[in-house]
Amino acid sequence: MIEKLYDLLGKIGYIHPLHPPFTHGPIGAVIVAFCLGLGVLWWRRQNFLQSAYYAVAIAFVLLFPTVLAGIMDWQYYYSGAWIFPIQMKIALATLLFVLLSITLIVGRIPGVRSSVMMLLYTFCLFNVMGIGYFGGQLVYEGRTPAATDGLFPGRNIFVGHCSGCHSNGGNILYPNLPLRSAPQLVSYEKFIEFVRNPKLPDGSAGPMPAFTEHKLSGQQALELYDFIIKGLAKPTRSGER
Repeated sequence: MIEKLYDLLGKIGYIHPLHPPFTHGPIGAVIVAFCLGLGVLWWRRQNFLQSAYYAVAIAFVLLFPTVLAGIMDWQYYYSGAWIFPIQMKIALATLLFVLLSITLIVGRIPGVRSSVMMLLYTFCLFNVMGIGYFGGQLVYEGRTPAATDGLFPGRNIFVGHCSGCHSNGGNILYPNLPLRSAPQLVSYEKFIEFVRNPKLPDGSAGPMPAFTEHKLSGQQALELYDFIIKGLAKPTRSGER
């Protein structure tokens, strides 16, 4: 179901993750609430307090589609891999839900002190900053080297399906098993065998999903292999197939 949605979006020209555009909604609303709360304290403008409350309400509503889009991107681009930045983002998103709920409840108490509301706005602000930080880790830790024209197709496949766990040819889940020096890169045959049925060195099933022909065609696998060999792997790799 998720793959069909992303395939449909790709056909109309949208090839990016869904989650990042949604994040501007709740994060922006929390920042607005915090700034309005400062206005209450500095300029004694009590009408700012009501506006800040509305901003929190907007953040609360927008949190749900943002989280949904994030879960979809996680399943599609990271195959549900339980990596640390994902764990932190889920924990912080849950905490944000709790903080926004508390803020909305406390904000309805008659005569609530503006300093109390400001404290809640501050907690919410630091929370979304944390979410943004770990979101940035996913993006920038997943940096991928540039490629020559002939390697662009493979690079695009790597960015879409591999860079989350194998940033710069490393391995977030198993640092001692970096992609760039994997023995499976010795030949294309070894590579495609592993990609179709990935196993840990001890023969057990690991977190890496199996890329079937439906998910990764033979041509795409070849393009991916070329990019890994020429763009990420150690120079000792011959790239022979």
